[in-house]
Amino acid sequence: MSTFVVGVDGSAESVAALRHAIREARLHGAGVKAVAVWHVPTAAYGGAFAPATPDPHEFERLAAGTLESALAAVADELEGVPLASVVREGDPAQTLLEEAEGAEQLVVGCAHHGLLGRLVHHSVSGECSREARCPVTVVHGREGTA
Repeated sequence: MSTFVVGVDGSAESVAALRHAIREARLHGAGVKAVAVWHVPTAAYGGAFAPATPDPHEFERLAAGTLESALAAVADELEGVPLASVVREGDPAQTLLEEAEGAEQLVVGCAHHGLLGRLVHHSVSGECSREARCPVTVVHGREGTA
């Protein structure tokens, strides 16, 4: 069975991407693999202002909770669409690319919230668009328009 892989980070844009992936999977008789990626920010380990060494399991729990919330938000849309959910540590773009190996399509959300937001989101969506071995759909905004 073919699969539509979608990155979920809890943003409204990633939920729109999840909805898009579900619609496309339904049309193609495919499944959805929803992927949440986490990592411990480098800044958490260094500098005089770091209060304590972070617990990596807390970041993983937060990512799992974020994915669970996103899936709950679209639960009524999932009927009849096979679903796999994945929570992994790593670089977001690289992890999504790995999870999308052999996929029908990779779907990512992209927000436009100021310069920093554009740089961060475009780095993931841009790298995925450049490096993926499958088609990539970038969902812009909150309405789920590709």
